[in-house]
Amino acid sequence: TDRHSNASFKMTTPEELANTHSKPLINLLRGWPSTSLLPVSLIKQATQNVLSNPTVSDPGLLYGPDTGHPPLRKALAAWLTEFYEPAQAVTPERIAITGGASQNLAGLLQVYTDPVFTRNVWMVAPAYMLAFRSFEDAGFSGKLRAVPEDEEGIDLGFLRREIHKSEEKAKVEGNTKPTFKPARPYAKIYRHVIYCVPTFANPSSRTMSLSHRKELVRCAREYDALVICDDVYDFLQWPADIKTEQSSLDKAVMPRVVDIDRVLDGGAERADSDGFGNVVSNASFSKIGAPGMRTGWVEGTEKFAYGVAQT
Repeated sequence: TDRHSNASFKMTTPEELANTHSKPLINLLRGWPSTSLLPVSLIKQATQNVLSNPTVSDPGLLYGPDTGHPPLRKALAAWLTEFYEPAQAVTPERIAITGGASQNLAGLLQVYTDPVFTRNVWMVAPAYMLAFRSFEDAGFSGKLRAVPEDEEGIDLGFLRREIHKSEEKAKVEGNTKPTFKPARPYAKIYRHVIYCVPTFANPSSRTMSLSHRKELVRCAREYDALVICDDVYDFLQWPADIKTEQSSLDKAVMPRVVDIDRVLDGGAERADSDGFGNVVSNASFSKIGAPGMRTGWVEGTEKFAYGVAQT
């Protein structure tokens, strides 16, 4: 008989492993920040300031507008404009406040996709593992497709070929209109979804080149695709020179894909467009504040941001 047949096995947890060492271990199995980095004192002071001022606390504790607290949207718009320095300043109307990046993804799929009419979800691979659950929960199990990275971040040739095949298949099947989602004035249903992390991709850490970002926008417009960009790591930049005393970069080194969509070839709101655009920036305070803050935002055209706020 197998001498191990009656044995019981128990996997050692990271916490148990840490307790067996005299020096503290850094758990790299999950992306949790060190507790020494949590801005406890800043959050405490900000909370006290807000709750002690009824002109701020009263509207802040009520339901508020669908798109989120106006002063927060205004401050975010100014901050994003300062960091990214886009060709056109970010306006509060382009922003909708949410419960974080994961909630953003679920909301985007609720409003802007149909699990039948939306042919496929194209994910730059390797991809962030938890994103798969959101797509499957939205009805896309069996419709996820991997797009390999190349040296510039995404194999656009592969993507174009496969999307073209998908479109041909949809024509044969007569997939010409949404099956489950009704027509709504604040939304549209995209034929495809492209999911990527353009800057510091998780898990490869690759950054998509400027030329590929532009061509990705053109590809999305050609095939009626929504490019969902997880931009949560953009602010985690620091100089490559190890001798510098500068701890971080205060300006982005690359324009976001959503900024490119705004101005490229007439922009997202050009005369012959529907005004929703083809790119959305999915962002969160979890990587720059604290994961437990559970606050994030989406940015796109004004029409697109309003649609997100209706879910």
